[in-house]
Amino acid sequence: MGFNKFYIIIIIRIILIVITGIFLSFFISQTDKIMAGSISFVLIIIQTILLIKYINKTNTNLAAFLLRIQSKDTAVNYSDDHILKSFKGLNISFEQINKELQRVRIENEQKTHYLSTIVNHVKIGIIAFDNKGKIELFNPEAIRILNCENFQFMNTLEEKLLDFYDIITSTANEKTQVVKLNLNTEILNLSIKKTILNIGLNTIHIISFQNIRRELDHNELESWQKLIMVLNHELVNSITPITSLSKTTRRYIQKEGVVKKVSELSDEIIKDIAINTEIIEERGKGLLDFIEVYKEITKRPKLNLSKFKVVQIIQRVGKFYQQKFDEQHIKFESKVSADLELIADEALIEQMLINLTKNSIEAVIDEIDSHIRMEAYKSGTESIIIKIVDNGEGIPESEQDKIFIPFYSTKQNGSGIGLSLSKQIMHLHNGSISVNSHPDIETSFVLRF
Repeated sequence: MGFNKFYIIIIIRIILIVITGIFLSFFISQTDKIMAGSISFVLIIIQTILLIKYINKTNTNLAAFLLRIQSKDTAVNYSDDHILKSFKGLNISFEQINKELQRVRIENEQKTHYLSTIVNHVKIGIIAFDNKGKIELFNPEAIRILNCENFQFMNTLEEKLLDFYDIITSTANEKTQVVKLNLNTEILNLSIKKTILNIGLNTIHIISFQNIRRELDHNELESWQKLIMVLNHELVNSITPITSLSKTTRRYIQKEGVVKKVSELSDEIIKDIAINTEIIEERGKGLLDFIEVYKEITKRPKLNLSKFKVVQIIQRVGKFYQQKFDEQHIKFESKVSADLELIADEALIEQMLINLTKNSIEAVIDEIDSHIRMEAYKSGTESIIIKIVDNGEGIPESEQDKIFIPFYSTKQNGSGIGLSLSKQIMHLHNGSISVNSHPDIETSFVLRF
């Protein structure tokens, strides 16, 4: 409706200009009408100027509206009568757009405030900077962890915290690394992750980090407590009978602190002494074997890295146990892409898979419809997953966090070193091993590279 009124006013003004022009032509042709002609000419000029001003006013108001949008100024009320009176419909549209812009701006401000509050309260240090070295964000937790001020530029950070600067600038994108940093006489164990974002023509580097020293100390203490518990169990089991048999043997050969003569010892006593010393020897040998095994698992082997196809190593493991599968009627199947490749120590990975498969064979020995499945694939995070799945007796939930402890075993005659070695091998490859077990249904060991 507002646009129709605009058109009508324009048409009326043009008609008036045309009529005035006709009168001007008529008056010019009459020699006695010179004054009237001059007035008509002035009227035409005035009408033309007013028409141009009217049109320009519309353009000016429209330009002002667009300029306010560009400058994010939404304070003007376009429902006022003094603004664009000839454009009621356009005023209403402007007002609706203006209100929508106000709503979006308020929502953005609320979201910005919300995110800012989260960033300021989260217990993770966050630093964001652009390619020019200007720091866009330096949250309070980052200031607390680094015990520094709120830096504005990366070159200042480099001057004050050179070691930290070198670490964050050399960290690969989307990679997490744990580093030890000596900062102002304090040792920090920082878990650092770097993410690079392209926002328009600008590139933002986001560094998130946290001091995990307390967690590492806690986990280390807990690991030592578990290991000491296992060592204590093994040592007590061996030393207790050795001590008991030693006391018994001493009573046989001593009386009130004086060693008996051979003639005073009966054949039965001599036989018991021989049996006791044999048992002591066996338990002593067992302790020496235990110490040798402990020394073996604490060694840190050097990796011989190479690229190989995962399907080949799984096929070799399957062939290695083929006779066992046939004898125990175990259904073995594998599912792996023929072109899936892994960069690792092939010999160590094969030995680990052999050990894990052996565990699965022992787990399904009493099952009627026993099966073992091995699969490998690339996950969505670009890591490679190898899974060994069986339907054996499984591992109780209370035991699942203990099975990777050296010398701990849920099997009666187990050594307790196979899974701890597997964990060590995966750690050397910067990977992880985990177990997910539902007893008598399905148990799976997951290797993540």
